[in-house]
Formats: sequence, C-alpha cells, structure tokens
Amino acid sequence: MTTVSGPARTSWRGVFALAAAVVVIASAVGFFRAFEMPGMEPAGSMGSPGSMADRRLHGMPLADMPEMFVAGAALLLALGTALVLGRTRPGAVPAVLRPPTVRGRRTIAVVATAALTIDISKTSTLGFVIPGLRAEYGIDASTASLLAVSGLSGTALGALLCGRLAERIGRRACYLLATLGFTATSMCGTMPDFGGNAVMCFLMGIAVGGLAPMLITVLSDLFPGPGRGAAVTGLSILAAAIGYLVASGSALWLEPVFGWRVLWLIGAPTGLLLAAAAAVIPEQRSTRAPAAAADNWLARNTLTTRLQWVFAFSIGLTTFGLTTWVPTLSRVGGLSLTTANALLTGSAVAMVLCAGLLMFGYRRFGPTGVTVRLAVCTAVLLLALAVSGWAVAAPWLSAAVLTVALLGVNTMAAVFLPVAADVADDRLRGRVAGSVSFFNRLGGLAGPLVLSLLVRSVSEVLVSVALLALLCGSVAAYTSRRQRMLRKAAVEVG
Repeated sequence: MTTVSGPARTSWRGVFALAAAVVVIASAVGFFRAFEMPGMEPAGSMGSPGSMADRRLHGMPLADMPEMFVAGAALLLALGTALVLGRTRPGAVPAVLRPPTVRGRRTIAVVATAALTIDISKTSTLGFVIPGLRAEYGIDASTASLLAVSGLSGTALGALLCGRLAERIGRRACYLLATLGFTATSMCGTMPDFGGNAVMCFLMGIAVGGLAPMLITVLSDLFPGPGRGAAVTGLSILAAAIGYLVASGSALWLEPVFGWRVLWLIGAPTGLLLAAAAAVIPEQRSTRAPAAAADNWLARNTLTTRLQWVFAFSIGLTTFGLTTWVPTLSRVGGLSLTTANALLTGSAVAMVLCAGLLMFGYRRFGPTGVTVRLAVCTAVLLLALAVSGWAVAAPWLSAAVLTVALLGVNTMAAVFLPVAADVADDRLRGRVAGSVSFFNRLGGLAGPLVLSLLVRSVSEVLVSVALLALLCGSVAAYTSRRQRMLRKAAVEVG
C-alpha cells in the first residue's frame, strides 16, 4: 500500500475539509435562494395580493443555479480526496477498536437512529411528491412513476457501493460524504422540468442508498449478546415510523403553503444537521461478546444469504409499491390534500407509538412470526377494501384502511435488514447488509412500475398489494418452518 508523509496527509485532509465546507455553503445558498424566487413574496407584502399561493415554490433555470454546480464539483473533489486518503493511510486505524462506553454507545445509537430516520423519510417523500408533480407537469401516473424508478435505482446502486467505499475510506468519511451528497441534491426542488427532477432524484438515491445498511451495521456492532436483534429491530422500526412521520408531517404542514417542491428542499437543513454529527460515527467495528457456535450455525443456515435476498426483494416490492401510491390512492375518493395527508400523518404517529409493542412481538414471536402476522392482517384489510367497494364510496374509511396497511408493510420493511446484520459474520456484516439492501431496492424499483400499470383501477392496486403482502408472509413462513426443521435435526444429531 502506498504511503505518504505526514505533511502531505495533512494537506489532503485540508483539501477534504475545504471541499466539504464548499458543499455546505453552496447548499445553504441554494436553499435560501429557492425561497427568494419570483412569486415568493411574503403574503401581505407591497404589490402582492397576499394569498397563500404567492408563497409556492417554482422551478428555476439551470443557468440561475450556479451554486448547484459548485456543490457538485466540491462533492466530487471531497470523494476523490477521501479515496486518496483511504488508499495512502498505512493502517492507521485498526480493524477492531475497543468498545465505546455506555454513554458513547447511547450517543452513537441516537445519531445513527436519527440518520436512519432521515434516510427513510426521503424515500417516503417520493409518494407525497408525485401528486403535486403530476399536477404541475401534466403527466400521467406511468410517467410519474419514473421518478420513483429513478430514485430507487440510485438507492440500489448506493447500497452496493457504500459498503465497499466504507471499507476503503472508513465509515465516518463515507457517512459524511453520503450526508453531504444528500444535502447537495436536495436542490432538486428547484429543477425546472420533470427530467431534471428524475436525474437529481437518481443522484440523491445514490447518496442515501448506502446509509441504511451502514447505519444498521453500526447499530448491530453496538449491541452485543442475544438481545441485539430485538434492540436493533426496535430502533429500526422507530426510525421507520418517525421517518414516515417526518415525510407525512412535512406534506401536511408545508406542502399546502409552499407546494410539493419544499418536500425536497427541506433535505438541505436536515442533511447539514446529520453531517455535523459525523464525528460520532465510529470509524470501524468494535469487539463484542461471541455468540454460541450452535446459535450462529442455526441462524446462518436458516436465513441463508439467497433466502434473505428473496425476502428483501419481496418486502421492497410490497412496501415501495404501496408507499409510492398511498398518497394518490387516498385522494381517489375525493379527500382533500390536507385531509389525506393528515390521515397518513396519523398512521405514522400510530407506528411510533407501536414501536415498543412491535419490539416485544419480535422477542416473543421472532422476525418471521411478526412478519407472517403483519402480512396476513395487511392482506385481509386490503382485500376487504377492494371487494366491498368502499375505496371510492367511503373515502375516509378507505384512507384509514390504507394507513393501517401502510403501518404493517413499513414495519415488515423495518425488520429484514437488522435480521440480516444480526446473523452475518462480523467481518462481512457491512457487505451482507449492503447486498440484502440492494435486493430490497430492486424490489422497490419494480413495485412502483408494477402498480403504475394498475393505478387507474383502485381495486386492482389493492388486490395486487394484498397478494404481495401474502408473498412476503409466505417467505417468512417458509423461513420459520426451515428453522424448526434445522433445530430438530440439530437436537437429533446431538
């Protein structure tokens, strides 16, 4: 491995810090300028009629956004500098560090969970952006689904790249680059056309796609012992709930005032807050108490990597398919934008309150037992809604059922990645989590595409999601049966 002298390394670190600072400044400038565009005069100002519509955000020509290109160039410079530093460091960071103190573990857990929350909120925001985007650009559902396809393609690529990049440059630098990329691409809220939105959504996906597996890996390293799976799953469920609450709450309170573009732009301040907490993220994994050999054998043979891929794909197909179209489906029966978003926000609040109960269910029934029960309940609710015809006749009831179904599928989505990290070997945990997340994103990529072909028929969408939920439950049931057979065989051999 090539090495450089201390002064040279200091110079490279200075370049990295300067590039990161430029990304921060350019992103902040772009965020504030978005609210100073023509038509954004405060209500009641001179020459303004004082209506709420005067505050809505509008697209901006690319020539008027030099800060976006400056931020992009600085981000590429920071990435290149991090790669040089990662390649030249002569093993300065050991592969294994001493475990953090109790206080340090709590701080890391809070920061990692907060970052996971923001990561999930940006994916959930896709569904809330699409209705307003369709109305502004005058596009149909199939065309609008390309935005979800673009964003989820980016997250799939980011999930593959982030684990390997973290091994090369360290988790902390990888986390910082991801949050800076997330911040810079939030300026997609000022894109003048649909194509520009799709491109920026893809780039944002790359930035945030690797955060989830990396953060789950960090959390898994923090909790030794048999309770690790339940602890990480509980935090993951809480992050999923609050993440959707952030997305739905933003749509409820900000979208009626500023329009759909603000749902992208708010990623800038939240991204900067996460970037400021980069120093808390541990550079490498820490030691933990070894698990019993029999437990490791049972876990890894029950949830093989390929079985986890299938499970993650089916979960992604279901969750992203439903999440992307729930805001649209909630308004089919004539509900207003505010009412539909209020119901979805209520679903997120309920999920936050249920996080502890679901963690108890994980400990009581295991991940497969929880998934089977949630899948069956979700399928029954959606099939009943489709068969009864209430989806159009009773919009309030329809929206309420959809929010309950969303609670179920988002909880299933919060389970699979912590389980993958829990059963993986310590040395391969990051890569395993990244590969499983990649297949989940592939499923998510297919979900909006499949449902966009059926979105004109509400009943067909509901039946499709119900069948997908049953598919997830079937994979979980097979996994549970496989675990019982393996345990029985191990007892007979022993």
